[in-house]
Formats: sequence, C-alpha cells, structure tokens
Amino acid sequence: MRLPLTLLLLAIPQMAFAQSCGVDMPAVEKRIAEMEDFYGDVLSDISCDAPTVPAHILMCDSTGDADSDLWRMGRLDDMASVYAYENATGTETNHANPPRYGTFIADRDACTDEACLCDLLIEHTNDSLGGGSPYAEQ
Repeated sequence: MRLPLTLLLLAIPQMAFAQSCGVDMPAVEKRIAEMEDFYGDVLSDISCDAPTVPAHILMCDSTGDADSDLWRMGRLDDMASVYAYENATGTETNHANPPRYGTFIADRDACTDEACLCDLLIEHTNDSLGGGSPYAEQ
C-alpha cells in the first residue's frame, strides 16, 4: 500500500511541468488568464484545418496531447507579441489580424521538432514580456 502512494507522491510534482518543453505550465496558464481580458481576441496565424508546415503540424497536434503544451505556449506568445507591439508603438492594433514583425514567424516555421519550437517560443515570449514572462528564468 505504501509503495503506490509513494510513487503517486513522487509523480505529482512532475505533472506540473510540460513534458515536451520542461516549463511550468500552471505559470503559463496563469499568465494567459491574466492577459485574456485585453488580448483574448488575438488569433493565431496558424490554421489547424490542414497544416502542411512541420512546425504547424507539431503545434496543432499538441492541442489534444496532454504531454505537449506547444499550442498553449503559442497562445501566450501570440498575446504577448501583440502586447509588446502595442506598448512599443503606443497604439492599439487590430487583434483579429495583428502585425507579425521580425523574423519570428519564419524562424518558427523553419522548426522541425519540439525542441526548436520550445526554445523559440520561450525566447520570443521572454522578449515580448520581459520580467512578466513565466519563462523569465529560462
């Protein structure tokens, strides 16, 4: 009886972290919730209807995969990017079709594995949110 309980207690702390990227997903979800009021209408530039770009396939496949949180990390990054743009320019933008600037989209779309996407999403979200990013330590 003690062995199963011990194994369960050892597993619980691990469940709080995304296995695919090694990030604190409750912190990511908390930051998404904080941004939803102002940036909840920001849409992704990725369509999951019939993705053909490997990075889009990886992102879309993660929407139903409990072990991969790429889509949620992408959601935070989309909102953070618009937040950064609006703060940098001092103007509100169309959240349904926000400007996509820099090389991020091309760099993201060039990824062919989860590790690349994880690193890029973390870096871009950190750049957009600074100390307000749940990945600020990474």
